[in-house]
Amino acid sequence: MVHMALAYEGASWTSEYAYPLMLLQSLIGGYDRAAGKNVTSQLCYDVAASELANSISTFNTCYKDTGLFGLYAIADKERVSDLMASVMQNLSKMADHIREEDVERAKIALKATMLMGLDGNTNVCEDIGRQLLTYGRRLTPAEIFGRIEEVTVEDVRAAAHTVFHDKDHAMAAVGGLEGLPSYEWIRSKSCQ
Repeated sequence: MVHMALAYEGASWTSEYAYPLMLLQSLIGGYDRAAGKNVTSQLCYDVAASELANSISTFNTCYKDTGLFGLYAIADKERVSDLMASVMQNLSKMADHIREEDVERAKIALKATMLMGLDGNTNVCEDIGRQLLTYGRRLTPAEIFGRIEEVTVEDVRAAAHTVFHDKDHAMAAVGGLEGLPSYEWIRSKSCQ
């Protein structure tokens, strides 16, 4: 088995791309073979249909002045080359193939996820602390939802292009890495 994370420079909490990248994370989604073939994007469909990985998930981590956006996957070492080809093909065309209805569906999912994330004292305290450090005040759920609703399909496309197109990446992987493509190969596929 190969465990790997592919990451690109994302956005800070105060970046114009913070909310579009949150929606992009929801758009790409994830797949877990153990949970069934409920897929959320073309990438996840390709992974499921071709059995390229046991699981794949998207992450979007914002910090004060930067962020990380990427994918984490677990795959058989024999499938890792095909998995990376599918990942890079899907990421490279992401900016041109995002539809309005996909963004609207992602908005609903993101708002639901955010509300569910506020279930419990620890999560609420973490959310309050992060907002105070980032914005100097607590944002209400209504204000956050308003910011999410303001995001257009063009904003999400621009964020995808800014993060993926012709950009350097970082990768960490453990396991049978013989089939993992080189840095240069992965980098070259971000330009297509």
